[in-house]
Amino acid sequence: MRLFCIMLLSVTMILTGCTKKTELLFPGTADERISESLTAYQDKLSGAPGWKLFVYPSGLLSQGIEVGGLTYYMKFTSDNRVTMIGDFNQSMADTAKESSYRLKALQKPSLIFDTYSYIHVAADPDAAISESPSGMNGFGWGTDFDFGFTSATPADTLFLEGNFNHSMALMIPLSQEEADAAFSGQLGHIVAVTKKFNDENSFLYFPATDGHKIGVAFNLTLFILNFNHLDENGNLVTVSVPFSRTTTGIHFKNAVTVGGYTFQDLLWDEAQKAYYIESGGSRVNITDAGTPVIPFDKLLGSAINTIVVPPDSLPGQSTSFRTAFADAQTSLQNGPYGLTIEELDYTFDAASKTMIYDVLVSQSSGLYLARFNYTYEANTQGNIKFTRTSANGNAQLIVEDLGALLQHIDNDRFHMDYYNTPDSKLAQFKSVTDPGYFFTGNY
Repeated sequence: MRLFCIMLLSVTMILTGCTKKTELLFPGTADERISESLTAYQDKLSGAPGWKLFVYPSGLLSQGIEVGGLTYYMKFTSDNRVTMIGDFNQSMADTAKESSYRLKALQKPSLIFDTYSYIHVAADPDAAISESPSGMNGFGWGTDFDFGFTSATPADTLFLEGNFNHSMALMIPLSQEEADAAFSGQLGHIVAVTKKFNDENSFLYFPATDGHKIGVAFNLTLFILNFNHLDENGNLVTVSVPFSRTTTGIHFKNAVTVGGYTFQDLLWDEAQKAYYIESGGSRVNITDAGTPVIPFDKLLGSAINTIVVPPDSLPGQSTSFRTAFADAQTSLQNGPYGLTIEELDYTFDAASKTMIYDVLVSQSSGLYLARFNYTYEANTQGNIKFTRTSANGNAQLIVEDLGALLQHIDNDRFHMDYYNTPDSKLAQFKSVTDPGYFFTGNY
């Protein structure tokens, strides 16, 4: 018994002799660490001559629409003001706009553009403002205007993720020279010359290392660039790359390997008024072949997806088509809804052999989409027959008004090909059933 008591007393002395301590795994409290992180980002942003923000929207993938990138050049001040330009359109590239920003701790340190600015335009739910590729309100480009930093502390390149649509983004600090160039008109110049280069050259290509031609096709609506060539079996191979524009030319989301070259930029040569690739010390010029590099039917539904017919006449349109269009327009305007045709869109998918025929109509209350769905098949001569499979509610309401246009799509077989002019790139539907009926659209 005496031995037990001595042992118990010893244990008690050991326990009471210990002082309880809680060691912090990280220095400072959570609030202190968050404050330090936000201060570090504030100092980083305002301490550079400027920043280049690349944003790659991901919010339209649910709509089956892939879009390219957006570039913003920004100057931040320590009192939460930001001046920016962007390549979304010519006006934004030419004219700087000032607004406000703030840094805030959400689930992670976040950069929030809290007053309406250029970065909000592509995210605007009003399709007329954002020019949404979905064609409908509520989507914009599926991009963001507030972003979370992926790291608690800033590095030389800042990686971000959109807090709503989870757009991928990164920020790269500018040299004083690049900042001066961007805000002195060079970004606007690149936006303008890229459009001019694409408009004036119908069949762009560059020679691969083995000598065959790689077609280069700009989609300046979705900001996607397609590299096309035929393999040894005559099958089309397409590499689609999201792009945005910088002060030096075209920048891709990721490096691409095409034709034996690996590169992430197309560089603009001001003296030659042309783009070129620089890879492994080699310069490869992109030029106009003069004739199609890839046959039209090989590109339809892959590199050439949507053909847009505006209400105004285009070259390569027959009198009978213009008459049919006018009849449909008159019928809609005199109908119960007082509608006006704003655009006809023909969107092809080569994999599923489907075409979506969208008739965009307007009313005083806004824009509406009438959609007709078709399958299609080509005969041995490459002439296409369309078969209507379904239509949405809007389309069913106006199907009789559109009869003059629909009867040819429903009943005729069409040959499709390029119809390029010095001023525009067009695709032509030419009825082989009724040779007097043909029309063109932009692609």
